[in-house]
Amino acid sequence: MTRLLISALLVLLSWSASAEEADVSSSYLRTAIFTTDRAGTVKFYRDVMGYAEGPTSELAPAGENDPLGLPNGAKRTLTIVMSKDGAGISVMQIDHPDFKPLARPANFGNAAGDVMLVHQVTNIKEIERRAREGGYDVLRPAIPSPSGKSLQMFLRDPNGVRLELYELLPGQ
Repeated sequence: MTRLLISALLVLLSWSASAEEADVSSSYLRTAIFTTDRAGTVKFYRDVMGYAEGPTSELAPAGENDPLGLPNGAKRTLTIVMSKDGAGISVMQIDHPDFKPLARPANFGNAAGDVMLVHQVTNIKEIERRAREGGYDVLRPAIPSPSGKSLQMFLRDPNGVRLELYELLPGQ
């Protein structure tokens, strides 16, 4: 019994040491949105969210076994939009008949694997006005958050990607 306990302790200690040796580091770089309407997506992030539009690049068509899983021969056009603090979104248009949009739930619903981009903003009421004026899907208007420390709203971009926006209230 003592041998068994000592063996188990040695295995546990060696596993713990291995976990410590396997130091991992990660830095978040940007979000990528694949779309069939690059211009409309860029317009949303530029005109509603206040991002700066960068240059547009025509990339080589996707090849066989594309690392992004795109159909062979798919035409790819990329524009990066940047927030004032340097956060970037790569907006990549994919032109190919086999490239289909995701089925997104209507209204405020979620689906497994759905993504939500969270932004801290200033002048949330102006963003809401711009979104409504542009005909974008405002899921919930800017109202006090459950904590009462911010205004919070939800909307979707032209691809159905949900955004949570919050603006800290004065003194928070």
